[in-house]
Amino acid sequence: MAWTSRDALRPFLFVARLFAWLSAVIVMGVTAWAVTKNHGYRVIYPLVIAVLTTAFYIPALVVSTMKRNRGYMLPLDIVFSYLWLAAFIFLAQHVSGQSCRWFALGVSSICTRKRTAEAFSFLAFFWTLCAMCFEIFNFYFSGREGPVGTRTHAEKPPHPEAGRAPADAPADNGQPAAQMTA
Repeated sequence: MAWTSRDALRPFLFVARLFAWLSAVIVMGVTAWAVTKNHGYRVIYPLVIAVLTTAFYIPALVVSTMKRNRGYMLPLDIVFSYLWLAAFIFLAQHVSGQSCRWFALGVSSICTRKRTAEAFSFLAFFWTLCAMCFEIFNFYFSGREGPVGTRTHAEKPPHPEAGRAPADAPADNGQPAAQMTA
């Protein structure tokens, strides 16, 4: 079996989705801890997106390794890339005087949890965007190579009508075929 361009994209697609899933798990852990300290929407929104990503990207990891993947997860990647961008913006916004207070446990870790959540939410956005680009390439290459399992041979015409002469082509005596019948 030949190695096609669609097969070459599968490992990259799997790695991008795996890193997006791992980043979502880290954001989910940090923001779940922060929800116990503060009930603001700036913490709950990234937590909801992280939970949805960890749930929906497990089947996406499986689909990305399948041979018959033809871009089925492209809508999922588009939606989650924008959701992760919004989550990153919510985490990156600084409210005057409260920028790191809700993540603070002690004096030494005032902003580390907030910055960790920001960084991994950006990484989740980045890897989801990469998975979206790989899925677009996968969709493009699956359309160019035809259906899986079908092969076209150079010695055979691609359509049954390709072997026949068109109606207005010259016949054996040099006259068009439409004039020969009269």
